[in-house]
Amino acid sequence: MARVAEWTVLEPSGRRHQLGVGRSFFGPRVTLDRRPLQRFDQTPDDDRYLASIAGHVLTVTVPRTSNDQPTLAVDGRSVLGGETTLTQPEAGQAAASPSAVTGADLARYQLVQRRDACGAWFYWIGGASIVNSLAYAAGTQWGLVAGLGITSLIDGVAAELSGTVRTPIYAVAIDVLLAGGVILIGRAARRGHLGWYAAGMGLYLLDALLFVVVQDFLGLAVHGFALYALFNGWRAGRALRRIERAALLGAA
Repeated sequence: MARVAEWTVLEPSGRRHQLGVGRSFFGPRVTLDRRPLQRFDQTPDDDRYLASIAGHVLTVTVPRTSNDQPTLAVDGRSVLGGETTLTQPEAGQAAASPSAVTGADLARYQLVQRRDACGAWFYWIGGASIVNSLAYAAGTQWGLVAGLGITSLIDGVAAELSGTVRTPIYAVAIDVLLAGGVILIGRAARRGHLGWYAAGMGLYLLDALLFVVVQDFLGLAVHGFALYALFNGWRAGRALRRIERAALLGAA
C-alpha cells in the first residue's frame, strides 16, 4: 500500500497521534494510530472519514482522483503541513465552515455504525442456520452454534417421522424460510426499524431456551453473546432516534 498523506496530531496533554492515508488496489485506507477509520460519507468527487480526539472532530477528505492530495480539517479548519496541535475546546465554539462536520454529526455516525454492526448478527444467525440445515441433510454431525436451534429440532423430528437418515426436502425448505426470515429481520433492523429489532431479539431469546432444555451450554453461551450484541445495537438505534427527534424539534 502506498502512503500518500500523513499527519501528526498533538493533544494539549502532549499525546501524539498518527493519522495516515494510503492507497491500494482496493481503494483508499485511512488509519488513526494504525486503526482503520470507516468512511463517513461520500460524494462523486471524494470520500470523508471522521475521528474524534480530545473533543475535536477531525475530517479527512480523500479525493477520488489519485493525483489529488487528501486534506485534513480540525473542526472545519483546514490543516496546512504535516503537524497540528489541538487546543482546549471552548464551550459553544462554532465551526469555521458551514460544511464542517460537527460533534453531533459524529455522534449520529457512531450510533449508526454500532446499530448496523450489531444488527449484522441477524445475518450471521440466518446464514449459520442455512449451513447447519444443509450439513445435516448431507449426513454430517457438525454445525455452527450461532444457528437457530429450532431448525435443528425440525430436521431431527422430520428425519424421525420419515424413517430416513437424510433430512426430508420439506424440512430443509422450512429451515430456509425461517433463516430467510431472520435475515429479513436483520435488514429491517439495520434500516432503523426498532420494532423488528426487538422482535428478532425476542425470537432468538426463545430459541436459546431450546439449548437450555438439551443442556447445550456452548450454544447457550453463543446465543447469550449474540443477544448482548443485538441489545447494544438496539440501544444505539434508540439513542439515534432520540437525537434525530431532538434535531427535528430544534428545527421546528
